[in-house]
Amino acid sequence: MKVSGAADLPVLPDNVNYWQEPVKEHNWQDSVVLTWWDAQNKIGGFHRIGHEPNYKDGPKIALWSHITAPEGDYKNVVYLDLREEDRLANGGFGAGETCKYEFIDGQHVWTINDAQVNAVIRHDDFHANVECYPKDSNVSEDFANVHTDIPGKVSGELTVAGKQYNIAGLSFRDRGWGVREWDYLLAHRWVAGTLGPDFSFLALSFYAADETLASFGWVVRGDTVTFAKAVDIVTYTEIDGMVNRGGHVRFELTTGEVFDIECQRAADIAFTSYHHDICCVDVLCEARCGDQVGFCDFESTANIQAGKRQPTRLVNSPVENGFHPR
Repeated sequence: MKVSGAADLPVLPDNVNYWQEPVKEHNWQDSVVLTWWDAQNKIGGFHRIGHEPNYKDGPKIALWSHITAPEGDYKNVVYLDLREEDRLANGGFGAGETCKYEFIDGQHVWTINDAQVNAVIRHDDFHANVECYPKDSNVSEDFANVHTDIPGKVSGELTVAGKQYNIAGLSFRDRGWGVREWDYLLAHRWVAGTLGPDFSFLALSFYAADETLASFGWVVRGDTVTFAKAVDIVTYTEIDGMVNRGGHVRFELTTGEVFDIECQRAADIAFTSYHHDICCVDVLCEARCGDQVGFCDFESTANIQAGKRQPTRLVNSPVENGFHPR
């Protein structure tokens, strides 16, 4: 991988896609994420497994697993005990009996088996496993110690309430481990998307508990990363003050180029995941830049008053776990 106007970024080896040996910090975590959208079938999902081996009440797993389809919407957001068998022998991540992630022959494979939903979802990277996060910010120290965000294409098989689909779409994965201070986060935006193999993007903003604000981003074209000198993220927020319906991102790159990307909600619902007193919202969107169209996940949190109340009613987003038929 190359960086426009700078030295090449380090490309991480494939073994970073396996679980890592934990260190002793109480808030150390090891996580994998996949978000995806098949525009033709109007199906998609967001999946996260986070292993927290040093949690004060014993080793834990944070599982966020969501799927949307014309037949209904599936949500499984649970906090499970981390068992030895959840650290899979092949380096994969288990999450109880309903979800697992494995890195197999260069593919990132998620398997979901639950009462109304069964799937095997495969992500193929568009570019090398490169780490682009800046290392000179509190974001890296407190929330994203080692972190990669890689676009790609998605394939596989999905069965929802008896309806079978062959998946074909776009996807974005996230891989990270290290200290994660959830209390550090008062508000954030993570907009991760791709228009195909020739153009992908990521924009991130953080409002931290120490009152600092940070934002950064980049685009990837072919094998070249170009960082933004300025990123502007506007979020379209529902009247509940939490759920978003997409937004707009403007990248001013170090090359002087400017890209405006409009992110309009493509899925009928938002995915909400409540964890460590934070409600995280992920919305699958159509991403449009000029005459190019693709996909992005528009993720947001809004915990500006550091409250402890879990939302019990949200606009256009299931609150309870389970399968919700249309």
